[in-house]
Amino acid sequence: MKFLVGLVFLLAAQLVLADSFTVIRDGKEYLCQEKTPFPPPPPPTDPNGRLRCVEKAYSGPFSKSESERLCEGARNEAPANCGLKAYAGPFNKEEAIGLCLQARNDGPADCAIRAYAGPFSKSESLQLCYGGTVENAECAIRAYNGPYSKEEAIRLCRVNPGLVLRLLQ
Repeated sequence: MKFLVGLVFLLAAQLVLADSFTVIRDGKEYLCQEKTPFPPPPPPTDPNGRLRCVEKAYSGPFSKSESERLCEGARNEAPANCGLKAYAGPFNKEEAIGLCLQARNDGPADCAIRAYAGPFSKSESLQLCYGGTVENAECAIRAYNGPYSKEEAIRLCRVNPGLVLRLLQ
């Protein structure tokens, strides 16, 4: 048994040393090994997240099939919450579903409602805010009030609203 444990330890040591090298500096020898960062932990998963999402959307104004489309790939109730908020605002069911697919929070609904209350049409608001936050809307409104057209403001603020806002200040 001791032999087996010793053999395992020796093999493990060889594996560690296989990716190492030595460096001699100022007459001293250093053993160097590649340091690999630990991968980030996976997001918490809820095996019932999609089911809860569908139930929440279905208990509201959405039909069963609409609820299932809205919650496709959902990990929690966020797409349903977003869809309900968007539908309670100025958007119809199809627009709310399209806006809130795979939403992680109410951000897309908040963004679209804010953009639509500003200078943007429904379609422009939906284009700007899919997967976004209210920061996208604030950015686009500010950019449009500045030197940019609506199309340019949407294009710039969809991707990196924080950077554009800093540039506009």
